Amino acid sequence: MKDNQIITAKASFVHTSPRKLRLVAKAVSALTPEKAVWYLKMINKRAARPLLLVMQQAIANAKNNFAANPGLLMIESLQVMEGPRGAKRTDKSHGARFDRGVKRRRMAHILVKLSVREK
Repeated sequence: MKDNQIITAKASFVHTSPRKLRLVAKAVSALTPEKAVWYLKMINKRAARPLLLVMQQAIANAKNNFAANPGLLMIESLQVMEGPRGAKRTDKSHGARFDRGVKRRRMAHILVKLSVREK
């Protein structure tokens, strides 16, 4: 494995609010990927599921594509970015205030970057 090799995994158009995902992502960003997977399985948040899947994908990419030892991995960055917003409309009138009664369906993009630390 080359020095400073970055392993990435991403999920696009996740149907969860980016704010809720960031709350969980901030809690696991300082952990090792193996501890983060354990934590994401135990935490009682709906936003933990998409983060868990992306973290497992990143660990699998490191093992299969780069022959890296999962015990030596560390989280380089964990980003939750805004995705598109869809409109969720109702058939009743809401007036001119509060965005005319349109609820926003927020989506997010998740990007995980892992690196291999020295022994």
